[in-house]
Amino acid sequence: MERIPEPELMKKKEQVISYDEADFSEGEVNLINQINHYLLRKNISLNEEDLIVDLGCGPGNISEKLAIKWPNTEVVGIDGSKEMILRAEHNKEISTNQKNLKNLRYICSDIKDIKLTNFLLKKKVSLLVSNSLIHHITRLEDFFNTIRSLSSNITVNFHKDLKRPLDEKSALELKAQCSKKYNEILTNDYYASLRASYTFKELKNFTLENDLSSLDVFEDGDKYLIVYGNV
Repeated sequence: MERIPEPELMKKKEQVISYDEADFSEGEVNLINQINHYLLRKNISLNEEDLIVDLGCGPGNISEKLAIKWPNTEVVGIDGSKEMILRAEHNKEISTNQKNLKNLRYICSDIKDIKLTNFLLKKKVSLLVSNSLIHHITRLEDFFNTIRSLSSNITVNFHKDLKRPLDEKSALELKAQCSKKYNEILTNDYYASLRASYTFKELKNFTLENDLSSLDVFEDGDKYLIVYGNV
């Protein structure tokens, strides 16, 4: 199936609300567990000297879970959509875990134009995470240029995204499955995201052709891809 890009930012309020109100907790917890397993395997521990950045943080679901999982770190969620950042800040304010989120803050910024001095202080990024962001980026080089600019020799990258289905029939089947659980707005957005996603081959070839072979790409089941490692 040929890739059809979608808008890079979710700006419509109804989209943001639908995304925020949906229950993605199973996948989010799974992502945190995958990151933790990778860090343990690499014998990496995170503490008060470390900075975690969640790119394309949306309403803050992953950011909050990162802040709770690694409470001694500083966590920054970044999204280019003002509506998403407003929702994330609201969710933090009303969270039952609010007292455990003092290490979390948000910044509204286009990920292609992040000013490091705005949030890094004197810390280097130790863990750079994104979930379902890559497919929103029209050009792969923009995504990888961003993670390069944010990464140092200590930065662990862990980016999970949808995998583009092989054909339209498969995409429509996944859309039908989604419609059983989520509303029409979210279902249509999911279908657009499937068409905008990259394939394993596209991501792998890009890393090999652009001096990014230190990053590994693998298929996580039938629906997802993960890019991880150092740049």
